Amino acid sequence: MTSQPANHLGCLIALIGAIAALLIAATPVVAQAPPQGATTNTLPAEANTEAAEARTPKPEQQRPSVWGEPTEVRVGIYVIDVDGVDSANQRFSASVYLQARWNIPLLRHEGPAPLIRRATSVWTPRLVLVNGQQAWSAFPPYVEISPDGEVVYRQKIWGWFSQPLGLRDFPFDKQRLALHLVAAGLQENEVKMVPLKRAEQSLSGISAEFSMPDFKVTDWRAEARPYLPGGKPPGTSGFILEMDIERLPNYYIWKVILPLCLIVMMSWIPRWLDPVEGGTSIGISTTSFLTLVAYLFAIVVLLPKVAYLTRLDRFILISTVLVFASLVQTVATTYLVKTGRNALANQINWFSRFIYPILLMLVLAASFT
Repeated sequence: MTSQPANHLGCLIALIGAIAALLIAATPVVAQAPPQGATTNTLPAEANTEAAEARTPKPEQQRPSVWGEPTEVRVGIYVIDVDGVDSANQRFSASVYLQARWNIPLLRHEGPAPLIRRATSVWTPRLVLVNGQQAWSAFPPYVEISPDGEVVYRQKIWGWFSQPLGLRDFPFDKQRLALHLVAAGLQENEVKMVPLKRAEQSLSGISAEFSMPDFKVTDWRAEARPYLPGGKPPGTSGFILEMDIERLPNYYIWKVILPLCLIVMMSWIPRWLDPVEGGTSIGISTTSFLTLVAYLFAIVVLLPKVAYLTRLDRFILISTVLVFASLVQTVATTYLVKTGRNALANQINWFSRFIYPILLMLVLAASFT
């Protein structure tokens, strides 16, 4: 009888042990979290290898160089159109076609047709128009690779380009517009830009006619020229196309200068009237001055906003002084008549008939010759 409880206890212990073993076996293993700040590499070995290869530039993505010499890049810039010159904001808009060629011997192939590849898959001189403010590209960023390993890059760009303008002679001024192409981040000892030629003829140039109605092109030139942002070498390798333009002043002559001359001459009418008619003379002089002020408000949008006086600004300023002087003289002669000095008033008017036209001609000559 005493052995029966012991057997029961042994069975109970064996049952508990079996249940505990089952629970331990069914418990999932919890991975220990890495210490704070530690990094873990969850990528497989193959992915790590591919990432390392992506970070390492391929041979065709490295600058081709022979014995450390700079890579020659042949560049052509053709100006399709210049839409206009914004004198107020010191810029111009243009449509430009760019072409650049360089050789990468590692890219030679059997051909016969050229290969088309993305520009990011091969080495490029990272060409950019450095004075561009806003620009839009027409072609996707692809290059052509000839069987001999020559890489050809083409792009058509339209945009606004900054250009400091000297407007002291406005509206009889002459300007020089420039498109400066640079190899971003590459100095002259790394990239050498030369003009792109075909049959000894440069492929750079400009169209025969432009859309801008108030300018004409007198000359142009294209040459390799480094970009020196600090004013001292070494500079960034570059290529520049410059255009000399001359403003056609006819618009300003007929729309600004001639009306101003007529307003000034209108203010002379009281010089031919009897000083006794003081009210009429003062009315004409006042109307002339107010007409001039209103006209200046109307033409202010046509004038460049610069800190110095242009030729046209000087003419407008002196014209205003002449009209105001005529108004003051009319008031003075009216006062002389009222005080009984008619002879002196008539004499002043008589001399003024010659003095004012002479002054206007001198002002025109001094402002525009």
